[in-house]
Amino acid sequence: MKDLEVRIIFLVALMFTVLNVSAGSLPLVSISDPAGDDFGDGTLRYPQRDDFKTGDLDLLQLQISRDGQGFWFEAVLKNPIRAPGAVHATVGGDSLADSVRKGFYQFNIDVYIDTDRDDGSGNTFTLPGRKVRINADYAWEKAVILTPRPELMRQQLIGVMTEQYPDRTTAEIEASVDQSLFFPTRIKVRDKTIAFFVPVSFFGGSEGNNWAATALVTGAITTVSADFSLFPSAKKPLDILQLGVMQPVPGHPKDTFGYSGRQPGPVVDVLGASAEQQVQQLADKEDLTGVSWGTHEAADKAPVAASSVIPIAKLLQPEEAVVAKTAESGTAESHTNADVAIIKRLQALQQLFDRKLIDETEYKQQKQRILNEL
Repeated sequence: MKDLEVRIIFLVALMFTVLNVSAGSLPLVSISDPAGDDFGDGTLRYPQRDDFKTGDLDLLQLQISRDGQGFWFEAVLKNPIRAPGAVHATVGGDSLADSVRKGFYQFNIDVYIDTDRDDGSGNTFTLPGRKVRINADYAWEKAVILTPRPELMRQQLIGVMTEQYPDRTTAEIEASVDQSLFFPTRIKVRDKTIAFFVPVSFFGGSEGNNWAATALVTGAITTVSADFSLFPSAKKPLDILQLGVMQPVPGHPKDTFGYSGRQPGPVVDVLGASAEQQVQQLADKEDLTGVSWGTHEAADKAPVAASSVIPIAKLLQPEEAVVAKTAESGTAESHTNADVAIIKRLQALQQLFDRKLIDETEYKQQKQRILNEL
């Protein structure tokens, strides 16, 4: 009887072990990146302030795993990830942690994912502010955008797209953004590692066994710029949108990346590329190549019903964008358009405040900057 009881206990324990393993996460891929290549095209210099040091944005590894609820992306950087609590916000004198609540503030990590591995499908552009393109062999269907203030950046993108496409409803634009872009809010920071969760529903049933990914790191801006001009411009709203990305300026600036020589783009590190390949692609404005895993063949795609959602390419692809009116429209009309633009900016700022995406101090200062333009 005792032998039988021991056998039963062993079988029950074994059953629970199997259940726990099956319920746990399944590793999909681990991609390494060379250390010491956090200089973009070779000319970028870190912001000249105490809370930015070489290595802070140096991506060393990206791991992707899957469980029953979704996908965990885990990035490892060279230096311990700095918390916002000890840093003062640029808007007001309060701690940055009052507005940046995800445990990090220095960087964005974009992961553009080719989920079908099908030649001729997918997008090759990246989000505004990144200023790079993806090689067609790695054209993406889904993009995961890790950023210190995800709710704010999503809302800013939707607001600017609504301004650029006034004939589209906010609901249409939100649906387009949410179908293709995900801004993680479930984030864990531990020493040099940051993990972020993406629900299984976002990938539409794709299991991740046969994907390709192009990932890039940029310096993060944690406020929404209110630098709006009243002068007519041929540039479209999406053309001037930084969407949380530091843009490099000449010299040794304090609050963004600097450079000498010809102007580089804002990308600091590209996953998987050798340092030589990264420098060449960024310096020569070449399309970025990603990393693939699995069979490297077109993934089986389940039939999907026709969708009424606007493809994100029709809204974000530069050549698809609506051309804004220029100064030729006439002085009176230009001033009218400028006034309307100011009103829309104030309304967008009010929405951010009402949704508690920015605090009162940030709201007042940004509002004053807009009003100063008048």
